[in-house]
Order: sequence, then C-alpha cells, then structure tokens
Amino acid sequence: MKLEVMEYLPNIPVKTAPLLFIHGAYHGAWCWKEHFLPYFSTRGFPSYALSYRGHGASDGRKELNSFSLEDYTEDVLQTMELLPDKPVLVGHSLGGAVAQKILYSYPDKLKAVVLLASVSPNGMLQDFLRLYISNIRDVVRMHLFNDSRTKVNFIVNHFFPRDLPAGKRDNYVKLLQPESSRVRRDYLRKIITGLPKSRVPLLVIGSENDPVISQKTTAGIGRYYGVEPVIFPDISHDMMLDPRWKTVACRIFSFLNDLHLTKEREKP
Repeated sequence: MKLEVMEYLPNIPVKTAPLLFIHGAYHGAWCWKEHFLPYFSTRGFPSYALSYRGHGASDGRKELNSFSLEDYTEDVLQTMELLPDKPVLVGHSLGGAVAQKILYSYPDKLKAVVLLASVSPNGMLQDFLRLYISNIRDVVRMHLFNDSRTKVNFIVNHFFPRDLPAGKRDNYVKLLQPESSRVRRDYLRKIITGLPKSRVPLLVIGSENDPVISQKTTAGIGRYYGVEPVIFPDISHDMMLDPRWKTVACRIFSFLNDLHLTKEREKP
C-alpha cells in the first residue's frame, strides 16, 4: 500500500540518526510539517513523517474502518526500512501507542523513542471514560443527534489551545479526518504485555492541561518504563501545533544531544 512520507533533509549532510514522526488519531503527516520537520532538519537531523494507510495522501481511505492498530504498526515498520539508519521514533497520542508496539517487539531497530501526550501501554480506556463522562452532554449530541457543530467544538476544545489563532485553528480542523472504528477499539485495550527485551533511550512528555491524556496517565507511562516524565504546565494535546511548540521541540533536541546523536548544539 502506497504511503505518504514527508522528507525534510539537512542542507549539509551530517551523520545523525533519522527522526520518524508518527501522528495520532484523526491526523496525518501534515501535523508535523509546520514546525517540527523544519525545526529538526535545520539542526542536522534527517526528518520524516508518514501518514498511516487511509490517512493524508496515503492509499486506503475507502477501507479506513477495516484497518487495525497492527496495520498502522506495519506502516511504520515499512517506512523504517526506507531510512538510512535506525531511527528515533517520535509518536504523538495514538502514534505513541504504535511507537511502543515497535519498541516492545523490535527494540534493536531503534536508536531512541519519544512519546508525546501518548496513549498508555495499558490502553486508553481510563482516559476515554474520563473524557466522555466529563463531556456527556456533548457526547450525546454528537452520537445520538449527529450534531456536527458540537463535534467540531469538541475537537477544537480538546486538541487545540484557546490562544491558537482562529485562522490556524480553522485550517487544522479542515485537515482532521475520520479515524478507523477498528483502531478506536484497539487502542482502548492493552497495547503491550511487558517491557522491551533490550533497553532503548526513552523520553516521555505530557502536560498538566491536556484534556485527552491526563498528567496521571503520563506519570504512569514513566513508572512503567522507569523514566522520569517531563510535564509541561501549559501545552495542549496537539503539542506540535501549539503556539508553545518550541519548548517541546527544544526539550526533545536536548534529549537527542544528551544521547550524542548530533554534534550540533542548540542555538540561543
């Protein structure tokens, strides 16, 4: 199946690990294009982002609801085969679940993993129930009355920050798309059943203000893997599109520097 893969390469060839960005539910590779892909490529990292099958410009839109979380994992593994070296996976939300599946099964194929507002290794059921119970009126309007305006407002309020400029918000909403009903069931269940057989450097990032993935969930991910998570106080769920995106990008860059994956240092 033909997949959309965005490629941002450094102007000067350098020996650094490639970064592969993995999007969350309802998104595509486009969500990395505005900030993260140019940011990291200009700092020496070959940077790539794919759209899962049925997303963005990838094949399979008509068959979307037949795809599983395993299919999305296979899409990432397929893309990894095209890269010049073992990558660092950067997974957002559902993309974090995919990254963890690869980390669990194929740790030797990875240089490192970054999880942004990620689904827990135990699945998203608790966050899902909390989110729906706390927004029960909107949920009823969306599912029983198919209220499209409520659906858009629900997405805007839970993915994006209130201070996001209206023009950008409207553009992002237009780019969002339906998600596979099968995948929505898959990510409620346990994602992996244990720890990777070999240790891979891991960075876990969450936010106090994320209404989708709670700070408690991010803390639990940290405990699961034995790492201290980084919690930002004021970043929305869509960290890569938040007006404060650079604070997250700088933290990732620092993590990569500490692993000696690049010789370049962050500019003031």
